[in-house]
Amino acid sequence: MIKAITFDFWNTLFEGVIATDLRSRQVKQSLGQTGHTDIPQERIALAIGRTWQEWERVWEQEQRTFGAPRWVALLLDDLRISLTEAEQEALVQTMIVSGAHVNPPLIDGVAAVLPRLAGRYRLGLVCDTGLTPGRVLRQWMESHGILRHFGHLTFSDELGVSKPHPQTFLSTLEALGVSPQAAMHIGDNPRTDVGGAQGVGMRAIRFDGPYPWPASEIQADGEIASYDQLEPLLKQWKDQPNVEQAV
Repeated sequence: MIKAITFDFWNTLFEGVIATDLRSRQVKQSLGQTGHTDIPQERIALAIGRTWQEWERVWEQEQRTFGAPRWVALLLDDLRISLTEAEQEALVQTMIVSGAHVNPPLIDGVAAVLPRLAGRYRLGLVCDTGLTPGRVLRQWMESHGILRHFGHLTFSDELGVSKPHPQTFLSTLEALGVSPQAAMHIGDNPRTDVGGAQGVGMRAIRFDGPYPWPASEIQADGEIASYDQLEPLLKQWKDQPNVEQAV
């Protein structure tokens, strides 16, 4: 019996934040306030791109995510700029809150389906964080009225590892008090969400929402393109007596 459902955060519950241009302008403004007024915007944009490439390398190869402090340090190294400790910390804080200026909305259907699911399953979150840490994402969830539906939240910046590392899922399930065989995960990324969940023995539903990933050899147990399809899929699984892990 499926007793718990875990969710990805970005492009599963919330639409993904694309704040690259905003952060580029903010970096230039912040550097200008420290006296570095002669750095072209194009150079800053290129440095940001290279910094994100390093972030993605660490995420993919080391299964961890680094946050704004390390990101800013790498960016400044690329730009060959030194700031005082206070100036660098101010830039870090600016990068942390940048996503909030984009005001990422909930994916359509999330607000309606979560209360119904929470009445039947234990709900958890397994999120790989970028520059916006888990403490801020909790605030977003609270402001949208969905935080109360979740029994446990796992953020990579707090755990120290990111999906598809088994501990991201196993620690969440342990906190929810269920085994992997009694849980399923919903997320958009084939490698981290589907592969990671299946790797520990969970079922996985791929959410093929507004920002779909390219085709992958990793096959989910089910796919949905909107949350209108989720509960019918769960019912379909429940009504199939030969399914090994029935809902």
